[in-house]
Formats: sequence, C-alpha cells, structure tokens
Amino acid sequence: MDTTDEIDLKLLFKYPLMSKTEYEDSIMYKGLIEINNEDFEIIVKQTFQNKFLLLKNLDFVDQQVINNIQETASDIVTFLDFIEKHISTKVLSKVPLNNCDIYKQILYEYSEFSNYYLNLKDCYLAYDLSKITATMVDESNREHKIEIRVNYNDKKNIFEIIEYDLPCGRDKFQKSSNLKMVYNQFAQIVETLQLYFNLMEDFDKSCHILDPIPQNRRYNYRRIWLDETVSIIITVDPFCLCALPNIVFLGPERIVEAYRSTMNNNLENWDPTNYIFSEILKLIGLEKFPAKQFDQPRADGLLVDVGECSICFSYRLADNLPEIVCKNEYCSNCYHIACLYEWLMSVNARRFFSEVVGSCPNCEKNISCPIPN
Repeated sequence: MDTTDEIDLKLLFKYPLMSKTEYEDSIMYKGLIEINNEDFEIIVKQTFQNKFLLLKNLDFVDQQVINNIQETASDIVTFLDFIEKHISTKVLSKVPLNNCDIYKQILYEYSEFSNYYLNLKDCYLAYDLSKITATMVDESNREHKIEIRVNYNDKKNIFEIIEYDLPCGRDKFQKSSNLKMVYNQFAQIVETLQLYFNLMEDFDKSCHILDPIPQNRRYNYRRIWLDETVSIIITVDPFCLCALPNIVFLGPERIVEAYRSTMNNNLENWDPTNYIFSEILKLIGLEKFPAKQFDQPRADGLLVDVGECSICFSYRLADNLPEIVCKNEYCSNCYHIACLYEWLMSVNARRFFSEVVGSCPNCEKNISCPIPN
C-alpha cells in the first residue's frame, strides 16, 4: 500500500488542480478535473475510516455508481480515477471539429461547378458554407431552383439535394462528395420531365384550377372546375405520361355517373402516342375544358355558396377543398373531409376500419367519410 506522501505525489502529478486541506476529523480535496476538454469542480471528503464522500453533486452522475466507488476506493487518486471514468461516459467531448479540409473541398467544388455549366442562371454559396442554391434554365427556358446542403456529419458524401420543385421523392437523388455529380442527377430528371412540364402548363393555361394553389411543378395532379357542381382530379405519372392517368370526378352522384359512363366508353380509344392533353379531353368527352370562372358575389342571405363546405361555410380549409358530396340527389351538399369527420364523430357515428358512417348534417341520409390521416 502506498504511503501518504506517495499518494500526495500521485495526486499532484495526475490531478494538479486538486488541493488538499487537513482537518481534525477529515481531509478535504477540492479543485478541478479536466474531462473531455471540460473542467468539472470536484469536492471530496475523506474520513479517517478511509471512506470517500463526493460532496458536490453533478446532475448527470449516477448516484448508485458513486456509492459503489465510495465503498471500494482505496485512496483519493483511485477514487478520482473512478469519478473521471464515470463522468467521461456521461459527457460528450467538446473537442472542436477541424473542417478545414472540407472547407477547401467545398470552395474548390463550388468554383468548378459555378464555372462549368452554361445553363445556370445564378448560383450562390452561403456565407457559412452550409448550402448552395442554384437556378438552372431548361431547353424550354423554364427556370428550376435547387438547394444543395453541405452535410458536415457525412464526410464521405457531403453534398445532398434538399430543396427542389420536381414531382419525385428524395430517393431519386444520391448523396456524393462530388458537387457536379449531385447536380447532374437533378439536371437529368429535369430533362426527362420536359413533356410533363408541357402537359401541366397546358392544364394551368387552359383550365380553371381549383387545386393545388399555387401550381408548383412538384404536384403531379390538377383538380379542374367543370361546372358549378362538378370537378375532376387528374393525376399523371410524370415519368410515364403514356400510361392512363388516374381520373376522379367529384360532385353529385347523378351527374358524376354520366361523366364516368362517358369515360368508360372512351377508354378503348385511348392512344398514348398522341398528345396526352388532347387524349384526356377525348377520354372525358370534352372538346375543351370550361373557361376560367371569376368569383361571383354571394347572394344576399346565402350562407353556403355552390361548392363550399356546408359545415365550415368556406371553400378552402388548410389548403384542402371539399371532397365529400352527399349522394342524396335532393341534397348534394359538399363537405371537407376534416369537417365531416369531426361532425360525424360528435354525433356518435359508426366507425369502421377506414371510414365513419353516419347521417348527413343537411338531409340526414347516410353519408360516409374516410378517416383523415
């Protein structure tokens, strides 16, 4: 066993910022211990029975572990060794990361990138080197914005696309340490989607679009006004425009059924080699979509206008339009899914796996509503 002088010498070499003060019935050790580049104040009392008591409690220290250490430590250095080891598992290292090599790579990649592409309208590197924003111009002179983040936590693949206006998920883009490679993925998809952009622009120019607003390119559907009571949702596959689009009619059942019947009769005439916009018109039996309608002033005393939700008395709710129409031909009132669901649940409607069924708030005939996400 080490003598007192030997222990004091070990304490001085290993924990030079700890001081020792002797009293009649005990010895006090007080000072700082550096752990993971952070200083912690430690106060320890040693009784003459060689028991060590940690007097300054630390919130993240496990008291049960400390109690065990106090019982097993043979001297103050051993006790402090245990304390240091325990605290080091609780506190993350604050060693500053050296990102100089990454900074050099970012600046080099950005310089190469901004000077390499002729179709870049503008390109900016954030002052803190955290992201790169760029605007490219495609072959039809459309502008496409992209934001590329610099991920310092992934040194092998520091560049990743996080913001863009395209109808695809992020799984279409791979991370990379090469900025041009990341951008090329975006540029190739833009090139692939030229016919899709043309189609959506034709919808937006020729139709009264109810949803989405605004008509961003990331949305591969359009809800189009047909008349005072009926609208149509057309959803296309951006990467396979020749495929038959998904078409849903919304409105009173007796009117919608006539549109569905016309479409079913025309399915066999679908020709994916022709321009899709014209084929969709032929499919639903129209020469052209109805002209855009301007908002008309609400009639005096009328709470709910045509197409508005009969519960909240509004047309658009949290960017959603009324999608449920009562099937009773003498009612045909419209409802937002969220409004109708809350109404039905408040009157103890029957709930099934994916929908609730109850009475229409207007005519009290049966009406069903999908359960909102």
